[in-house]
Amino acid sequence: MSGAGSMSGTSTRDNVLAAARRLFAERGYTATTIKDVAELAGCSPAMVMKMMGSKAELYKAAAPTLPSAADDPHFHEDEAPGYRLVRNIVQRRDGDESEPWVMMPLLIHEAPDRASAEADARDRYIRGISAKIGDTSADKLPTQMVVAALLGLAGGIRTVGLLPTDAIDSEELIRRYGAVVQAIIDGAVAP
Repeated sequence: MSGAGSMSGTSTRDNVLAAARRLFAERGYTATTIKDVAELAGCSPAMVMKMMGSKAELYKAAAPTLPSAADDPHFHEDEAPGYRLVRNIVQRRDGDESEPWVMMPLLIHEAPDRASAEADARDRYIRGISAKIGDTSADKLPTQMVVAALLGLAGGIRTVGLLPTDAIDSEELIRRYGAVVQAIIDGAVAP
């Protein structure tokens, strides 16, 4: 069964985490079983449990991280950060890629220690986005507003099905929603 990982060039652990991310995002914590994760990953449920310890630990390990600017596949040097942040979300949707902005609230809601998960996610996302937008304010209020806007966009287009490509072209969505996010950023640095 471990052949699945070696054939694709990824490890069994990577396959398990990718399967878990996908299923947790699609179904949520409660409806996702270790058996389903194992089947999608191409290994046994016992192997998943041996590697991860428990469903809660698998969930924690599968938690998305905010991509860094260095890892940004949609980076356009001449594009303002508000537009770039929106572009990342829209292009992940268009590419049917996993969306960390959608998974984050689910992970917090389902976490065994919700307060700790909330504090960890808030810290990681605020720190990551404040660096991307240059927010040096003490309260990071501009960053918090950008994070809220991006959570809304990601949840709207990925969970609710708002703004589908047949209703608005992806570039138009990036232009219009990017302007909203950029206005928040620009307002933060205005005198």
